[in-house]
Amino acid sequence: MHPKMSAEAFTILTFILTLFILISPVELASPKVSDIPTLYSLRSSLSQSKDFLPSWFDSETPPCSWQGIKCIHLSVISVNLFNIPLNGPFPQVVTEFGALRQLNLSGCGLTGPLPELPGSRLGELEVLDLSQNKLTGRTPDWITNLTSLNQLVLNSNSFSGKLEPSIGFLKNLVILRISDCSFFGDLPPELGQLKELEILDLGANNFTGLIPSSFASLSKLLHLDISHNRLSGTIFPGIGSLVNLLTLDLSSNSLTGPIPSSIGKLVSLESLWLGFNGFMGAIPVEVGNLEGLRVLSLTTSKLTGSIPMELNNLKALTDLDISENEFEGELPSNIGELKNLMFLIAANAGLTGEIPESLGQCTNLEIIDLSFNSFSGPLPDSLAMLGSISSFIVEGNQLSGQIPEWIKNWKMVTSLRFSKNNFLGELPPLPLQYLATFSADSNHLSGKIPSRICEAKSLNLLSVSENELTGTIQETFKECRNLTDLILSGNKLSGEIPGYLSELPLDTLEMLQNNFTGPLPDKLFESKTLLELSLSNNGLTGQIPASIGRLSGLQRLQLDNNLFTGSIPHLIGNLKNLTILSLHGNRLSGEIPSELFDCMNLVALDLGSNELNGSIPTSISLLTQLNNLVLSNNRLTGEIPDSICNGYSAVVNYPDSEFYQHYGVLDLSYNSLIGYIPTGMRKCMVLKELRLQGNMLTGALPSELFELTNLTYIDLSFNSLTGELRLFPFKKLQGLILSHNEFKGPIPHEIGSVLPSLFKLNLSCNRFTGYLPESVFNIESLTDLDISQNFLSGTLPFSGLTGTSSLLIFNGSINNFSGMVESSISNFTSLSVLDLHGNQLTGTLPMAISKLEYLRYIDLSENNFQDLIPCSICSLASLSFANFSGNQFRGFNPENCASTADFGSNNPCLASQVAPLVAQPPPHALKKSSVWRTAVVIIACFTTILMALLAWKCLNHKSLAIESVGTKSKSGSSAEPVSSDELLGRRAREPLSINLATFEHSLLRITAGDILQATGNFSKAHIIGDGGNGTVYKALLSTGVVAVKRLHGGTHFGGGDREFLAEMETIGKVKHQNLVPLLGYCVYQDERFLIYEYMANGSLDAWLRKGADAAEERLGWARMLEIILGSAKGLAFLHHGFVPHIIHRDMKSSNILLDENFKPRVSDFGFARIISACETHVSTDIAGTIGYFPPEYGFSMKCTPKGDVYSFGVVMLEMLTGRAPTGQDEAEGGGNLVGWVRWMVRKNREDEVFDLYLPSTGPERQQMKKVLELARDCTSDNPCRRPDMREVVRRLEGFKMLHAGGDVVIISV
Repeated sequence: MHPKMSAEAFTILTFILTLFILISPVELASPKVSDIPTLYSLRSSLSQSKDFLPSWFDSETPPCSWQGIKCIHLSVISVNLFNIPLNGPFPQVVTEFGALRQLNLSGCGLTGPLPELPGSRLGELEVLDLSQNKLTGRTPDWITNLTSLNQLVLNSNSFSGKLEPSIGFLKNLVILRISDCSFFGDLPPELGQLKELEILDLGANNFTGLIPSSFASLSKLLHLDISHNRLSGTIFPGIGSLVNLLTLDLSSNSLTGPIPSSIGKLVSLESLWLGFNGFMGAIPVEVGNLEGLRVLSLTTSKLTGSIPMELNNLKALTDLDISENEFEGELPSNIGELKNLMFLIAANAGLTGEIPESLGQCTNLEIIDLSFNSFSGPLPDSLAMLGSISSFIVEGNQLSGQIPEWIKNWKMVTSLRFSKNNFLGELPPLPLQYLATFSADSNHLSGKIPSRICEAKSLNLLSVSENELTGTIQETFKECRNLTDLILSGNKLSGEIPGYLSELPLDTLEMLQNNFTGPLPDKLFESKTLLELSLSNNGLTGQIPASIGRLSGLQRLQLDNNLFTGSIPHLIGNLKNLTILSLHGNRLSGEIPSELFDCMNLVALDLGSNELNGSIPTSISLLTQLNNLVLSNNRLTGEIPDSICNGYSAVVNYPDSEFYQHYGVLDLSYNSLIGYIPTGMRKCMVLKELRLQGNMLTGALPSELFELTNLTYIDLSFNSLTGELRLFPFKKLQGLILSHNEFKGPIPHEIGSVLPSLFKLNLSCNRFTGYLPESVFNIESLTDLDISQNFLSGTLPFSGLTGTSSLLIFNGSINNFSGMVESSISNFTSLSVLDLHGNQLTGTLPMAISKLEYLRYIDLSENNFQDLIPCSICSLASLSFANFSGNQFRGFNPENCASTADFGSNNPCLASQVAPLVAQPPPHALKKSSVWRTAVVIIACFTTILMALLAWKCLNHKSLAIESVGTKSKSGSSAEPVSSDELLGRRAREPLSINLATFEHSLLRITAGDILQATGNFSKAHIIGDGGNGTVYKALLSTGVVAVKRLHGGTHFGGGDREFLAEMETIGKVKHQNLVPLLGYCVYQDERFLIYEYMANGSLDAWLRKGADAAEERLGWARMLEIILGSAKGLAFLHHGFVPHIIHRDMKSSNILLDENFKPRVSDFGFARIISACETHVSTDIAGTIGYFPPEYGFSMKCTPKGDVYSFGVVMLEMLTGRAPTGQDEAEGGGNLVGWVRWMVRKNREDEVFDLYLPSTGPERQQMKKVLELARDCTSDNPCRRPDMREVVRRLEGFKMLHAGGDVVIISV
């Protein structure tokens, strides 16, 4: 120590030297420049967000203390502005912080592409999180140069392009999340070089190709998600090496092949999602090694075989979803060992046998869905122990026995679904305080509805239609104070309708097809909530009470086919919201009250088959939204009002609840109306069917009718119309019935060209003269032609046929035709009925008639035929009536054929069965009067026999047989025929026409060979869709391009023909502009084919999943809104407009198809009805899809309209957000789209939920917000709070028109 230095000074000097030594030599050598100026620059760039960054603009707060900023000394090391609404481009200035280690700008509303940074200073960056923004374009190269990164989080943006191999440079990455973007192309194998990865999330992109085998090197991986892409091939063989995996999600791809047994090596696995792929084979038994597994989802994966018993090893399992597969056999008998199981979803899984007794040991179960399988037997009593159950769904099986009383033990249950089984006996009491929904439709339940039914205090929907319930309901529902939907249709309930029903909060009351009697109680009409009242097909009597006018909110009133008398009450005019009124088939009398036309929202009005008199009020012109009017079979007089078509204008926007199956009908038939057909008919622009037959109308056929280009059917028969027949082009007309009038002159020679779509033409009983135009036989669709009882002459122009003919019935009797029947008649290969009696035909009978192998009825009597009757005619297998009398035949050729034993006792040519077949020439010519008397008798006989034949055909016609080909599986399915020989292999000779119904369209004449040819023997090249319920082929028929769906199932349909055909006839009647129309169906013994219109623009789902590289192909908002509205109308029609109502069950974006004009059409509706009617499990699209399920039913769609509403809400959210219904971050709403939107709204980030490609400002943005609000209402957890589809349509219509600055903006496509 220096002698002059004090001890204190020495101590201070030592401290200074020590501190100096501790300072970094680097900083001494080159001290860093301060980041403070850069922070100020960053602040300037974010000035628009100053309200969310108050500390940044507080002069008292130093920059390194600003919100989200961390510094060491004056160097910024962390910028964390998570969820701050910056709402602008990426702030490039942040890349100038050279010491930055963490950059989190997630959820900041960033837009546009990331900048290119040729000289980025972010070399020390460890965490980069830009998730939940609206960033676009490819990821710039500088990101893969950040070699210090251990977390790269870019998910939930609109990045596109390929994932470059340079990603492999980021060797230190522990977390890589790029899900929910629009990346495409193959996954680079270089991902396998990221050996430190613990979380890899690539889900919800558009990646294609194989999963790289290099993934097997990611030994530290804990979470792997590559779901919702388009990956193909098999699961990579090294999957078993990822032994540390906790979650594995490969769902929603196109993976094939078997599930590898090596998956059983992932012993740490807790969650495994493999659903929505195309796997083959069975569940590997090695899955039983995953003893820590909690969630196992294998839904919709085409899995087969039996469910392995080894699943009982999964003792930790809480969620098991094996639905929508093609398993064989039963649920494992040891399933009860899964004590922790909470959710068991096995809908449409192909399961058979009884429900295992051991299932009752799974006492933690909350949701069980075993719907649409082939379970049989009673419900096991052990299920009584499931005290935690909230939803129990077994509809669409073959369960039997009684619905057990022990369900009262399920104190927490909210939903019970027993429909479409074979349950019998009485309904059990329901003392369940939380039960909201109970359905047991279409069983064999009998007895009275229990008086304790209302002990279920929360019950809001009770549906027990189509059973055999008896008794009255006088006191039954008095205490059901929360009941909103009561559906009792199709039972044997009796007694009077009780008035207390008005005290319940009912909005739907359906009790049609019962035995209710007595008058309607006045009190019923005191209801404040009733929207729909359907009491049709009962024995109700008395007058319709005037008090009905108090139901001010009523939208739909159906009282058809009862015994009501008296007049229609004048106060019915108070029902201003009424859209459908049907009083058909009663004994109502008096005049139609003028007050009725105060119901100006009426769309459908049916007063037919009553005793109404007077004239049709001219005030009917007030119903400007009317498009269906039936006044037939009454006693109406006077003229047809000229203004009757005011409501049939094509430009009218119909109200939201007009959904009615008979759209575009005007039926005034069988009254006593007089005068001319009014020229005002030209206003009926949307008219499809015009029925005026059975009146006393006079005058000529008005030319104005031919301006109605949408007409498909005209019946003006049994009137006194006169004049010559003038025709104009009618491209859509399918039926023209003008019989029993006084038309005269020739049949227009151009009839074949101007009416190209006719299938029925009846001009009989008029005064037509001249020749029969040969063009009529060239109408390819024509099946029924009746020109009898006219004065037509000349030869029959059979030789004029230039193509194929569909003609089934030809009646040319009682005319003046002459000449020979040409051998060209054999070209009418489908002919079933031929009646030419009462003409002047001559010559010999051509052998060609014997080639008409489907001929059932032939009458050639009272002509001048000569020589011999060809014996081969009598040998026609289908012939059941023949009359050759009144000719100059000399016998048969060969002579003894009529009585030979070869033809059996049913030979129609036996003389003992009909009038003499070989008649001697009469001694004198018949007088015209005798011909007419004979004609009347013959026509009467013909009509009677023809009707009997047609009825016999409907009841006994056998479908075309198809031989089952291939080895049948244990479940009874068989391999599909692959050639025409296999398809047509069982019979050598079959009817030409497959049993194909086409409803309103012209009858398609199609053979099995046509289907095979049109689909290239079911070539894979023709496949345009392949789902669980069938394969869809694009087919080119002679009528144009159609979609042919070949239903899966083979012999599963055996014994179900009657039910199947009945269901198809019902669904075939569903006609709406926003539904994919069913053109027809084919039944070939074990095969089922459905014929649909082809939708050129595919599914909505495909358009929503287009990436940023296809931005020019994206749907604009205007078109999106039209698609949303149109789809809503289609679904609302199913719910409210068709009887019986149809629940879709699987509403999703892939079931909304777009035609060539992008008009939306809802598809696959009614499949649950079809399949359950056949008691089979072949459909895998009818119980719903994950992401669209309403929460009250767990993971399964339930048969309720409100379930469909929830699913439609999800579709709207898909369109608004551009996101898939599942695959969201678990921490942000539970992993599904509905939860994510709720989470975003709670975070006040509503503006950020919208797809980047949608408008960000203006009236369109306001519309989007309104639709978002509606979608959130539709996806409410409480079904009671969801609007019905009529309300959805009403609100959407309102959204189309917004007021912005006083101007009206109309969005339309």
